Amino acid sequence: MVAFLAASLGLLGVVLAVPAAAAPRDDAGRVVPTRIHDRAQAESEVRVLVELSLPSRRVSEGTLSTRARAAYRREIVDTAARVLDRLTRHPHRVLRRYLTTPLLALQVGPPALQELDAAGFLVKRVVEDRIHRPVLLDSVYLVGADQAWAQGFDGTGHVVAVIDSGVDSAHPFLAGKVVEEACYSTTSGSRSTTLCPNGLDEQIGPGAAVNCPLDLEGCWHGTHVAGIAAGSGTPADLPIWGVGKGAGIMAVQVFSRINRFRDCGGAPPCLGAFTSDILAALERVYVLRTTYAVAAVNMSLGGGLFGSTCDDEPYKPFIDNLRAAGIATVVAAGNDGATGQLSAPACVSTAVSVGATTKEDQVADFSNVAPFLSLFAPGDGIISSFPGGDFVIASGTSMAAPHVTGAWAILKQAAPTASVDEVLQALNDTGILITDTRAGTGTTRPRIQVDLALSALVNPGAPVIASVSPDRATVGTSLSVTVTGLNFEPGASAAFGAGVTVTSTTVVSARELAVAIEIGATAAAGPRDVTVTNPGGQTGTRAGGFTVRPLPPALGLAFVGKVRDRVGTSSAAFAPDGALDATFQVTLQAGSGARTVTHLELRRTGTASIWDSDSATVYWALGAAVSLDSALLNASNGTVNFAVADGGAFVVFASDVNPTPFTSGASFTVAASFADGTSASATVTLPLIPSISGVAPSSGVQGTSLTVTVSGTNFQPGASAAFGADVTVTSATVVSSTQLSVALAVGATAALGPRDVTVTNPDGQVAVRAAGFTVALPPPTLALAFVGKVRDRVGTSSAAFAPDGALDGTFQVTLQAGSGARTVTHLELRRTGTASIWDSDSATVYWALGAASTLDGALLNSAANGTVNFAVADGGAFVVFASDVNPSLFTSGASYTVTANFADGTSASATALLPLVPTIGSVAPSSGVQGASLTVTVSGTNFQPGASAAFGADVTVTSATVVS
Repeated sequence: MVAFLAASLGLLGVVLAVPAAAAPRDDAGRVVPTRIHDRAQAESEVRVLVELSLPSRRVSEGTLSTRARAAYRREIVDTAARVLDRLTRHPHRVLRRYLTTPLLALQVGPPALQELDAAGFLVKRVVEDRIHRPVLLDSVYLVGADQAWAQGFDGTGHVVAVIDSGVDSAHPFLAGKVVEEACYSTTSGSRSTTLCPNGLDEQIGPGAAVNCPLDLEGCWHGTHVAGIAAGSGTPADLPIWGVGKGAGIMAVQVFSRINRFRDCGGAPPCLGAFTSDILAALERVYVLRTTYAVAAVNMSLGGGLFGSTCDDEPYKPFIDNLRAAGIATVVAAGNDGATGQLSAPACVSTAVSVGATTKEDQVADFSNVAPFLSLFAPGDGIISSFPGGDFVIASGTSMAAPHVTGAWAILKQAAPTASVDEVLQALNDTGILITDTRAGTGTTRPRIQVDLALSALVNPGAPVIASVSPDRATVGTSLSVTVTGLNFEPGASAAFGAGVTVTSTTVVSARELAVAIEIGATAAAGPRDVTVTNPGGQTGTRAGGFTVRPLPPALGLAFVGKVRDRVGTSSAAFAPDGALDATFQVTLQAGSGARTVTHLELRRTGTASIWDSDSATVYWALGAAVSLDSALLNASNGTVNFAVADGGAFVVFASDVNPTPFTSGASFTVAASFADGTSASATVTLPLIPSISGVAPSSGVQGTSLTVTVSGTNFQPGASAAFGADVTVTSATVVSSTQLSVALAVGATAALGPRDVTVTNPDGQVAVRAAGFTVALPPPTLALAFVGKVRDRVGTSSAAFAPDGALDGTFQVTLQAGSGARTVTHLELRRTGTASIWDSDSATVYWALGAASTLDGALLNSAANGTVNFAVADGGAFVVFASDVNPSLFTSGASYTVTANFADGTSASATALLPLVPTIGSVAPSSGVQGASLTVTVSGTNFQPGASAAFGADVTVTSATVVS
């Protein structure tokens, strides 16, 4: 995953040391300034650049023939040798020798300086080898690079040289881009340490220009600059690109680790580049001019402030050599905020100096500007590569310069033989003029526009369109449009595409046309190419230069009421929260055309009550859906992007609070933004909104009819009511604005459970009481019958849910038909008028009451505590067992009541009066022989007429007579 970082880097650009003060008067005629002698005396040695005085007086070779160039280079070698010969008696170190420019970089002490002062005609001057500090992509589209790409030009086949802090060639943004590397970095005693990977002062070849290891001091800088000039997101599927995305990169690392407080201007270490190392880098580019098609050199470094051109700086002959070879040296103007000065080497007249602008085409507040500045380019808030595969946003003229460097690669691809002057002229002629308003001088220079410069360079003399203003208008309108650019000839004509009629074209000047147009009422919305044609047939086109806009959209807004719960009370609460939301219907009025909604906001007029479709704001969530019950159209972060047909509608939901802001007479406005850049709003004043405060009774039984009173507010004559599925409202009478009388018929098969109660006024306003009415089963009823003392299932304590050797009083309990299926959760048996109680809970003091499906079925009580939780079908039965004592509690004529509690919260009871219970005292005779017949007398109590007797298997009772 690629990381993106943001850094505040406003003045982390290339800052050079402040120019030295003027030499004292005794410097007159001296080769070595007094200040350099003084520094050598104080520090024992000093780094200097020795400018050689050649017999030919030449300082650069760019305009020489091959033979003359060879002679010139011999002059440099010979003169340098003579100077070095004079120094053999004094301690010194040769830091750099240059092939193409008469310079030597030396480290010398006071005696060697005196020798140079006495060298006479061999030495022209000696200057300090100064330390330079680093100066610190949506802008690609701002400068029109994407338009150049669309024409097939992206810098492919050309190379840009980045002289900086090295380049992370492994970065995905720069993958395969670095074709050549070099490093010039110096160890100079304790003052500086080389940062070349090999530990030497020079390294050539792969890996030589890897970004130096001091990221906090600015070693990321070169990677960032290279990305702006030529980065390509394509290999890593990144959505950003450098300007010349097809160009290769020659990376040259020129920075050293500076170790002294004085040189750093603060606590060391810091990053710095010696002038001698920078010059070596420039010469390396020049030497490789025939190996690579180098379009431009980028130097986002420099320092000092110069109010005029600085052609006595040592950079000048190197820049001249490159320029003569068709290679531009593009240099950052510096970040001091100066309004009449540039840094060096941007101040060299043959360099292409670049100031920084914002994306709003204003001069960046940090940028140096002067009348002799070459160009402007975006340099504020530019995203580009950072070592290690990351990205960072940085600002500075360092970021502006590589925009121009990348543009140069594009233009050189299109016009390989174009000179530096010709490319610069094309950029000057076609750029957007920017005026520096920070000072009264008001310097005006062009901000590059690559696509226009490409047109001017490839098709000289053809019309070039720089701008169209206004660049959009609505269908069915007429207007005058100003077209600016280049090369407009008398009699030129303009065209604006299908559905747009040009009624007149006036050539105001070679740079401006006034065009009257009429846009047809049925013209298709969207962009159109603008084309200017000169009488000779040459044309210039600005792709998508004018846009036809549809008629402005219009909305309608209606308050539906508080009828659904879809959102909550926070900016990210796009889910129900248990409270009904205020609901509005939004209609895209017919004639607005189909639109795509990209943002929604609801606002109560005159208050701070705001809801919107963006969880990143502080406003509460505004949900949107096609209908009341369809899925929300909001994304996980609340944002919306959905289509609405012409005349179509959708609903929005806004969470409510207490006290509610959705009161009668309140005014609410919804605003919608659309994908085509348009927006619309509509306002509604809330009518009298009904509310429901109570429903009585709040439940009804299946198959019954009843009258319900609905209480609330703002009920209007003619209001209707609804109680949900299978509940028929047979009449609704508005008793008053606060009461309805509603006659209901609950279906016999109506589903059990709660239903919303809805009241609708004639004007469409709705009130809902969620779960306001419940369809319930009829109350359960029980029947109880005494079976007798026929089983032993429980004992004589609260936890004795097991046999104890004595028969229990046994009852059958029946859930009467029509009660519905129920789940029994508690049982109690009580003898009327006594303290004799049994129940199904061992935690009480009452004796155990067992329960089973049948006389011999397993007990349904919990083995742990006797509790019950078992289902009984509608009309079903079960038995209960209560332990007995002596004398028996279950005597004839005693009254017993069973009470059952059910899982739905209901309960029921039933009572039984114990009948006369027969008892057997004796049987005589009490035995009989197999095969015999006999009469037996059974003695006992409470035998009733018609009583029968049974004697078990294989014993047949032929008659039973009740004697008494």
